Amino acid sequence: MSESPPQSSPLESAASAAAGVGLTKEGVAAPSDGIEATGSDDAYGTLRELLLAPEQRELSDLKRQLLQVRAPVAVDSVAEVLPAAVALANEHSPQMAAALQPLLEGTLTHAVRQRPEVIAEAIFPIMGPAISRAIREALSRMMQQTTYALEHAFSLRSWRWRLEARATGKPFSEVVLLHSLVYRVEQVFLIHPESGLPLQHVHVDLQHAAASESVELQNASMVSSMLTAIQDFVRDSFRVDSKAALDTVEVGDVTVWIERGPHAVLAGVIRGTAPVSLRAVFREVLGLCHRDFLPQLKAFSGDSDELQGVRPHLVRCLQQQQQEKSRRPIKALLILSLLFIAALAGLGYLGVQSYQSAQTLRRATASLQQQLGVVVVQARRSGGRFDIEILRDPQAKPVEILLREAGLSPDRATLHERPFLAMQPELIVGRAALALRPPSSVQLSMPSPGTLQLVGQADEDWIDDARFLVGAIAGVQSVDFDVKPLPKPPQLYDILMERARALEAIVFHFRAGSIELVPGQEAQQSKALAEIKEILRMAQHDDSLDVTIEVYAHTDTIGDELYNLRLRESRAKQMRVWLANAGIDMRKLRAVAPLQFEQERAERAASFRVVVTARTVAKKRSR
Repeated sequence: MSESPPQSSPLESAASAAAGVGLTKEGVAAPSDGIEATGSDDAYGTLRELLLAPEQRELSDLKRQLLQVRAPVAVDSVAEVLPAAVALANEHSPQMAAALQPLLEGTLTHAVRQRPEVIAEAIFPIMGPAISRAIREALSRMMQQTTYALEHAFSLRSWRWRLEARATGKPFSEVVLLHSLVYRVEQVFLIHPESGLPLQHVHVDLQHAAASESVELQNASMVSSMLTAIQDFVRDSFRVDSKAALDTVEVGDVTVWIERGPHAVLAGVIRGTAPVSLRAVFREVLGLCHRDFLPQLKAFSGDSDELQGVRPHLVRCLQQQQQEKSRRPIKALLILSLLFIAALAGLGYLGVQSYQSAQTLRRATASLQQQLGVVVVQARRSGGRFDIEILRDPQAKPVEILLREAGLSPDRATLHERPFLAMQPELIVGRAALALRPPSSVQLSMPSPGTLQLVGQADEDWIDDARFLVGAIAGVQSVDFDVKPLPKPPQLYDILMERARALEAIVFHFRAGSIELVPGQEAQQSKALAEIKEILRMAQHDDSLDVTIEVYAHTDTIGDELYNLRLRESRAKQMRVWLANAGIDMRKLRAVAPLQFEQERAERAASFRVVVTARTVAKKRSR
């Protein structure tokens, strides 16, 4: 077997083919000696495909990706570089903030509408203290205005201030506050919050500022250091929240108000009592400083000369208010004012008394009109008293109660009444109850106007009387009579028979051939004694009835008949003696020893039978 020649790889074939191929200066392949042009072109194409095919495919893929409009974006790659790109763009140009502002506003608006609780929870640490502070300032402003208004409400100047308030449209308390406050903002400090260094300082004596620049700087440093030290002392000594800040420092008649911002603290030294509205001025000035000099405040390095432009803003806080000089009151004007006030007070008192009397009479009339069965005909005042004329139903409340419920006393009011019959359902029912006097088992009502309904049970005699009287009751046009007769009470004979059945169900057992009871029958003995006593007691209430308790004795069938008869007699007598000893009248007891064929029981026992005699006819209870 001959071996086939080894096959060469495409790269080797291309290399061998390229050996006979030459490249011209223009880059066109030229056939070598002994090789045809057609074979050279094929070999060159194969070599080019082997050498450049991977790069060409990659270039084609990149071109296709770039040409596709909706090509997938590498999100992870963009996420890695996006924060750095935004930060870099913000540093180089402020246009990034302007570009992101609409997006952030829309996102925040959407978040507030969709999930407001998340935004509320996020801003609660800021809004809570801000709201509390605003409420405190509002209450302080109100108390301050109220205090000044009360102090100057009855002075002579108050009349002029009232005219001014009416002319300007301002509240009187605000006008009083405007004319009465005395205060002056002497110095204002702008302090760096982190280091406590003074940024700028202005004071009311501006004409001496140039001559005492070094003293001013030294005082500003001392004040700012003092404020920082006081706040640190309070936080460290009293375990105050680290976010808490010092708002006010008072020493005598000097007060230091402090307002805090992100990059600066404004402190104003005030002598006297300043209005709470001054804090709004401090906050506005602090906001202007942050707005106009924010880069300098954020990059403060200790040189306060960079913030000289803040001073005009701080000068706005140097406000003051002086009280007007009071004039000595004129005695005549004071006397006339007192007389005028006294006259006004007298007229006011008479007017108040008249108004109160009219209101009392109006309330009393309205209260009487609301009472059932009462109609007010006339109500008037006469010489300090009230005369009221009414129509009153007999079923209505008494006059004394009507006066008391109307808020009137008999000493100040006279109530004249005239009788009449009211047609209110409640009064008609009360009128029927007074006329019929129904028992507790009968209910009266008026389900519809003019119809009286009677429901329940009553005696036949009362039912007959009610049917006769109900038609004569005023206001009753028809009657719905649904009263059933009460069942008759049981007769004494029937009650005795019921008790007799309970007694006759009791049976006592004896020992064999003996008159002794079998032990363990104490409960039956007690029950039998109680039943017999109750029957005899009930019989005493009717002289026409006579009750006798018969004691029957029994024996078994074992033994001689004569012996058993004597044993039955002995047992019956023994039971009679036992009952008599227990407190039963022996005249009401009878021992019975039936013959052998008369026995109802073939056992060693004793039982009872109750005999009730009514008049001359004897009725025996048969078992």
